[in-house]
Amino acid sequence: MISPNYLCSILLLLVIHIQHLHSVFTPNTKDYDAYGSKITLNDHLLVLAQNSYLPPTFAIQFAPYNSTLTSSQCSLIYPNTTNTFIYSVVLGKKQNQTQLHFFFIGEHTNDQNGIFIGMATFNHSQQTSNLNSSICNASFTYSLHYLNTYSHQEYSILGVHSQGIRAYVFTNRYVAVFHAVNTSSTNLNTWDGQTTWPDESFIPHAVDLSDHFGVIAGFIQNNANVTVKYSPMIYLIRFNSSDEHYRPYVAHEYKPIATPGTWQDLLTNADADVYSAKYDMSVSIDEKGNVFVGMQFINRVFLFTVNITNPIELNFVSRFTNGRSIGNGKGVAWMENGIGAVLINVYTLDYVWSSSQVYLFDIYENGYNSNSTPLSIFPNSHQLLPSSFSSIFLNIVSSPSSLALLDDKGNVLIFTPTQSQYYPAVITTGSSPFITAPKSCMAGTFKNKSGVHDCVLCRTGTKNPGNASDACIPCSSDAFCPLGSVADVSKLTLETVHQVVPYPHSPESTIFDEILIHSMFSIGSGRCLLVSPLFWALIIAGVVLVIIVIMEILKHCVKNSHSQKIQHGVRHVFKHTDLIGEGEFWVGGLVSFCIIVLVSFSYAFSNGYLKQYPIEGSTDSYFTCDKSMRNAKFDTNVQSLAIPLTHDEQEMFDLLNEQEFTLNVDFINTLVNCDAVSIQAQFGLTWSTIRWSDCNNINATLTLSVPLPYQHISVKIFLADTKTIGALRIGMSSDGHLKERHTLRELHFYQSFSKNGYMLSNDLPVAIAITKIINETKPMEGEESDFGGIYIPTFTVDMNSLFVSNNQYVRSSATMTTLTIVISETPYYVKNVQQPIARKSEVIFRNLLFTVVCLEIFGLIFLSYKLVVRPLYKKIIRKCHHAEEKELPYQVQMNGDLKLTKKSDRTDKKDRDYISSIF
Repeated sequence: MISPNYLCSILLLLVIHIQHLHSVFTPNTKDYDAYGSKITLNDHLLVLAQNSYLPPTFAIQFAPYNSTLTSSQCSLIYPNTTNTFIYSVVLGKKQNQTQLHFFFIGEHTNDQNGIFIGMATFNHSQQTSNLNSSICNASFTYSLHYLNTYSHQEYSILGVHSQGIRAYVFTNRYVAVFHAVNTSSTNLNTWDGQTTWPDESFIPHAVDLSDHFGVIAGFIQNNANVTVKYSPMIYLIRFNSSDEHYRPYVAHEYKPIATPGTWQDLLTNADADVYSAKYDMSVSIDEKGNVFVGMQFINRVFLFTVNITNPIELNFVSRFTNGRSIGNGKGVAWMENGIGAVLINVYTLDYVWSSSQVYLFDIYENGYNSNSTPLSIFPNSHQLLPSSFSSIFLNIVSSPSSLALLDDKGNVLIFTPTQSQYYPAVITTGSSPFITAPKSCMAGTFKNKSGVHDCVLCRTGTKNPGNASDACIPCSSDAFCPLGSVADVSKLTLETVHQVVPYPHSPESTIFDEILIHSMFSIGSGRCLLVSPLFWALIIAGVVLVIIVIMEILKHCVKNSHSQKIQHGVRHVFKHTDLIGEGEFWVGGLVSFCIIVLVSFSYAFSNGYLKQYPIEGSTDSYFTCDKSMRNAKFDTNVQSLAIPLTHDEQEMFDLLNEQEFTLNVDFINTLVNCDAVSIQAQFGLTWSTIRWSDCNNINATLTLSVPLPYQHISVKIFLADTKTIGALRIGMSSDGHLKERHTLRELHFYQSFSKNGYMLSNDLPVAIAITKIINETKPMEGEESDFGGIYIPTFTVDMNSLFVSNNQYVRSSATMTTLTIVISETPYYVKNVQQPIARKSEVIFRNLLFTVVCLEIFGLIFLSYKLVVRPLYKKIIRKCHHAEEKELPYQVQMNGDLKLTKKSDRTDKKDRDYISSIF
């Protein structure tokens, strides 16, 4: 029988064994993102911890960072070759050539417990080239210290003084300092975390140290009854210089607060105390006291400033937010000249990776906030990832002149700084570490300061033809110079060519009588006065009045036989020209000249009016006041293609349907050449290659002519080049054709697309809908009409997607430009009908009618005079003479004798003679 004491002993051993199993640290050694930064960099050394290698090693890259023999790589085996996992490695940014050492922190795995901090020192600083693994292992010595009194911590953060003098370990439970000068065990000092952190629940996640202060970011635990279990916290720490171990203490704190109502405000962060890459943070400090803090779980990067001479406060400046996702600020790093690098990954809220990019900002010059435009973004259209480099980025570190990027496979890409006029081009082949090489800025871009950033676009109104300039050249005032211009391009290159004009409206009056009467009896000013028939008729009327006045003067003032003969001759002549009174009145003969003027003008007008048809063959109507007057009326309507056509219409449709198109495309203000062009057309469901008939680049304009196999087709034009393009012009051309009464017009139209302050995008969708225009011209004589036909285009584009701004350009990673043109036909056509207002027979009849009307009008005037005016005039004359009550005899000599006569008889005779003298 087993005793109770024995059973208790077995149970106790079992509990201890279970606790031991739970305390075993078994990380994923292939995860370069687990528990800390596996990469560090300064101007002399790059170190990468490779936990997954057998044996695990530190990959060492010595400066200078290039691909020549002066640069050397080697591998350093971990101090413990088995069961060792390195959390983080760090280097001081300001370590010099004689300080080739780095710090690391790690933990033994499986059943070999133990947290350690160490330093690896290179002992042959004069020999950093032509190294191999054996020399490398022999040249490095390790200094290692174990923290046996402390158990595993989910977050153990390693920071180093900028000059590499000492390294600090920050955890929730303790803080430790490791001195590089004296590596004895007595030089490792630790302090309880509760005496260091203002909130004893603080869990550090990221840290960076400068000469005089440091910034550390992490989480603090909230009360149990609060929805948000852990909140982010940022501490400004200083170091007690009076303490020989430079013990850190918190000088100031900043607590990021989520904006109410945002998705960040709904986060509880309940598992922030257990390591998860989702909660990774990043911190970087520049030499002027500017501080970046990245918190990817809330998708924000904060910018602070600290007074480096008196670092007592963390001053908030701004923040950068990247939408509703996770990953912004996965890594941050300050570069020289105020350039800030931010690793922006995009994860779903469930932390599923989507994309990775490195943003470079000019913080000193442009500031930093959510609306800031980056200087450049990697990868982009001409800085591509090496073929073996993963698209999932984990971390960035700076030297600060160089920048190193780590992917999830342990590959490293080093961006070395380039001088102005050059950018760091990525070598896409080779093995890790990949190192960039300088390359001249491409045309349309420039770079005026050194650094690892890309060249930037020339501003609108400036250009760079590609001569590696550090500044763009102003364009001439009359040139087309958009964003990213490469040359002065004439604005005529953007000319839009239209072949059709709006079909005219019919005139207000389409009745020839109204048009004739209005033209004959209207008086305008200027030229209209000179061509007015009424004006010249009034001139003749004035001459008539002058003649009448002269005749009266001759009658009453000149009493001789010669005068009487002249008067008699004039009356005789003008009576023969009397069209009104049929030869009765000589004055009627004078007035008839006015009728002749009006009628002559009407005949001349009608003759010119007949020639103003059709409008295609007419010119300005100089014979009347309105020079746009045409003998044509118009009718326009839209008809469905489903409606059956007449025989003549079908003939015109056949000619249009058989017309062969040539697509003409101009890419304006670019240095892209024909060797970068390929073209495909869609045949059914298959895209097949087709060829151009002509291609050239003249005056920075790439011109393509592409014969199209069909009228309705989709075409893709690929430009396998990353050079900038300023604008686009698209057109089509085709020959005309004449077939009896049917004329197919030549096709030649262009439509240009440009946008001030923008450049052409890489994805260019353009839809062209062509519409048949049928013009029917009715004949002046006969029944057979003439037909003309042409296609007109309707372009459908989205200008906002067709062009990009500088901000959109730097965010693009497209390596080619694709123009997609879809040509289709509208399900309707436009029918225009033109016919004359008056034909020849009608014009002749209306002119004869006008002549008769003029004669009748003037005859009516004379008749009215004879019936009304003349009797009234005689009556007035009689009343003006004083009549005597008695008629006194009056002697007149008649045939030599004196006779008596009445005064009234003399007066009547005198009146009759006066009246007759007028007519």
